[in-house]
Amino acid sequence: MSSFWSLAGFEYKKILRKRSVQVALLLAVIVTAVSVGGTLLGSSYVDGEVYESNYEAMVRDRAYAHALTGRELNGELIMEAANAYTQIPESDKYQDTAEYQTFARPYSGIYSISRTVYNTESRRFNMEDFQELTETQANQLYEARRDKQVRLVEATNMSDKAKEKVLALDAQIKTPFTFSYTDGYTRFFVIIYTFGLTAAFIMAICVAPLFSGEYTTGADQLILASKHGKNKLIGAKLFTGFSLAAAICLALTAVGYFLSLLFFGFDGANAPLQLYMPMSPYPLTMGQTALILVFCTFFACLMTAAITMLLSARLKSPFGVIILVGLLLIVPMFINAPETNITLYNLFHLLPTNMMAIWGAAAEIQYELFGLVIRPYVFLPMFAAAISTLLTPFAYRSFKNHQIV
Repeated sequence: MSSFWSLAGFEYKKILRKRSVQVALLLAVIVTAVSVGGTLLGSSYVDGEVYESNYEAMVRDRAYAHALTGRELNGELIMEAANAYTQIPESDKYQDTAEYQTFARPYSGIYSISRTVYNTESRRFNMEDFQELTETQANQLYEARRDKQVRLVEATNMSDKAKEKVLALDAQIKTPFTFSYTDGYTRFFVIIYTFGLTAAFIMAICVAPLFSGEYTTGADQLILASKHGKNKLIGAKLFTGFSLAAAICLALTAVGYFLSLLFFGFDGANAPLQLYMPMSPYPLTMGQTALILVFCTFFACLMTAAITMLLSARLKSPFGVIILVGLLLIVPMFINAPETNITLYNLFHLLPTNMMAIWGAAAEIQYELFGLVIRPYVFLPMFAAAISTLLTPFAYRSFKNHQIV
């Protein structure tokens, strides 16, 4: 057993000693930090003059949200927000007005949630509609949300069983929502997609030469003829690939999570997900959603590592491996799969890139397999783990049975 760990340690040294890998890892940390805090750079302008820096805006909005934290988002609070918005005069850019900044901006979070609920495909609910909101409409926000949820679910091509499951989950959501400041978590939800892609690509750079690098240098002839070449060494290489992928993913995610909360605030872990995604049917908190996204991203990176090692064992050049994995990660970013074709939609979200995004992990469309209805954030990591397990023996045999030239 000690020889296995010695071989794995040797593989780690081979990878981490490379200057290109060290630079790539450093850049990954820098990209993560900049991605988190990037929105705090710059300023907003009114009439061509600086009104406030983005950092000052974040601090101000956080103070406004803190003032409402703990209050139930009920008809009373919604009407309070609507009355504040009536102070805004007619303007092409109402957010530039002093009245908006003074009276309405503290309630912008309430307006955002109300707008999402009352928006329809045929008519957009805008600021003027919010100004004219009636007390009856305000008191019926959750009935309107439920009616809209039913229409959205019924419009999908899911089975009746899946539709019933989604609506049952939605019925478990506690209403009225309790308002809270959540920008630290919402920033993490947005940016974890970048963390995951960065981790997967950096992992590919590190792992691509694991097998194909031996072909390039001719070392495969020595390895496969050595005492441990056809068993422990290959196992050590596979262990190195998976463990390195796991370490890179967890490290970047941890840095991103900590910086998101450090920059934007640690509040909101127990707040309902619906403060960020009002129409989400899942009875989850912000903290639970963050954990789910970390879990999905982690297994997406492991699946990417398995694909990378299989390609590395079959291709002659690490460069070709990096190109193919790069395409696997980047191309899906420019493609959309229609929800009308559920099979295609669900298959599309099984790609590593889409597993890392909240719109994939927390999608309304369910996975249906052998009569079971499985939530996306449960099915995606299970699928990634299964694919990683299935591909690993193929990578093992591809290198072990490689014909020495």
